[in-house]
Amino acid sequence: MSRSTSSKTKLASRLLIYFASGLLLLIGLMGFIIERSMTEGEAERMRQVIVLTTLAIGLLGVAFAALLARRMARPMTELTQQVRALLEGDSGVEPPRSSVKELDDLGLAISALAHRLGTRVADAEQAIDTLEVVLGALPQGTILIDKDDRVVYANPSAHNILGAVPSQLGGLSPLQFQNAVREARGRREPEVRVLDHGSPTRRLRGVATPFAGDERVLLLVVDITERERADSIRRDFVANASHELKTPLSTIIASAQTLQIALDRGDWSAAGFARRIEGSARQMDRLVGDLLDLSRLERESPDLSPVRLDLLIRDEVERVRQVAAERDLDVEVMVDEVTVMASRRDVAVAVRNLLDNAIRYTLAGGSIAVTVGSEGDEVSISVADTGEGIPTRDLDRVFERFYRVDSARSRATGGTGLGLSIVKHVAESHGGTVSVVSELGVGSTFTIRLPMGPQNSGSESN
Repeated sequence: MSRSTSSKTKLASRLLIYFASGLLLLIGLMGFIIERSMTEGEAERMRQVIVLTTLAIGLLGVAFAALLARRMARPMTELTQQVRALLEGDSGVEPPRSSVKELDDLGLAISALAHRLGTRVADAEQAIDTLEVVLGALPQGTILIDKDDRVVYANPSAHNILGAVPSQLGGLSPLQFQNAVREARGRREPEVRVLDHGSPTRRLRGVATPFAGDERVLLLVVDITERERADSIRRDFVANASHELKTPLSTIIASAQTLQIALDRGDWSAAGFARRIEGSARQMDRLVGDLLDLSRLERESPDLSPVRLDLLIRDEVERVRQVAAERDLDVEVMVDEVTVMASRRDVAVAVRNLLDNAIRYTLAGGSIAVTVGSEGDEVSISVADTGEGIPTRDLDRVFERFYRVDSARSRATGGTGLGLSIVKHVAESHGGTVSVVSELGVGSTFTIRLPMGPQNSGSESN
């Protein structure tokens, strides 16, 4: 609003007041002069005329003032409505136009301010939505606590890890995280807590970090159960693999030294030590082969293609039939023509390990039955033997790496302790499962179940 325009408005108002006052004074003066020169009757009539004229002028003034007030009040009312609409979030209201320049400028200024505020609000809402998506996708539980210990925000992961997150810090479980938040706020530095929580027990790691400028605290909670389990498995794997390699290596070294002495003396026992070295070397070769298979299965996804299971099973049985015959074992095959989407190489490795395991633990004169069938949308591969069986207490652990029911017998028969672990990896990588049913003195049956593949898919992939 310019000062010159405002001054002009004030001057026009003052001139209107001066004009009305002067006109009334002039009428009164004329009435006084006329009254002096007229008779009593004429003067009375003149007074009536003057009063009526004065009333008329007054009414005209009032009407003019009302009109002027109305013209001033209407744009003010429209401006008020515009401001109220802006408060309700409607930033698209057009500013009212007025013949009064000051009010017109005020409306344009309010409209510009509303547009700028609307842009900033939209940007802020977009930033909030983006932050909500980012925090909601985080696997870490994220909880924001204000200075009054109110939980301002908790992402879905926080609810998944801790259960229902309360609205107040005092209701947060476990208690150690409450203490971490309060200590972080008091000491002005991050506090870390690692603890067990829930049922089944999960290993949680919480970090409470205070804000630099106020009393708010951000609590991040991470479920480290699987990570610690994986670290433990890796440590155990390295230790077990080292131990498994050390045993044949020690045998090879000792036998080689004894063989050298026997050769120097011309001792007839040299051939026995050579056979022992060969056996230990083959044991190492099998162990290294199983380690490579297991590493590949964990590292790579299976290359799926149509595979005729009946043909694959027959091929694998033919591989071991001579060994089975040497141990006086009867191998029976009962397979249907079934096709699955699988990696032929991986499934062959799994079947080979089940057959080797059955031959190793079945006494002479026993039998092994291999069956392939389909039920619903699943295909099953079963290898049953009449061997020693597995104690019930060991059934849940036979698929662990390097776990043996009878360590001495397993090593004596050439087992590496990795065969069943490889079978489990193959089944799970194909979206299937593996199970075992066993009875001591009767035998064991291992069953792999895989999703059914497309039938009539042509020749299998080799």
